[in-house]
Amino acid sequence: MRAMKSDPTDLTLFLAQSVVDQPSLVRVSKKGPTVMVRVAPGEEGRLIGRQGRVIQAIRTLVRAASDPRERVNVDLDAPRKG
Repeated sequence: MRAMKSDPTDLTLFLAQSVVDQPSLVRVSKKGPTVMVRVAPGEEGRLIGRQGRVIQAIRTLVRAASDPRERVNVDLDAPRKG
């Protein structure tokens, strides 16, 4: 039996929208092997979670659902200050 693999950007979008208060403002883009997630200002903490547990769980799920030959990483795309 073959396992079904999902698109890392779609899965990341779904998971990120599930943990924030403003899911319509979540943006996901892929830059090489990295999936970048941008959320509404002030919601970065909800995506990161306590001691980084939420973002780490999202990374684990996305890697598990991705093609094993493709090393996918998920990062928070925070706006630069200054």
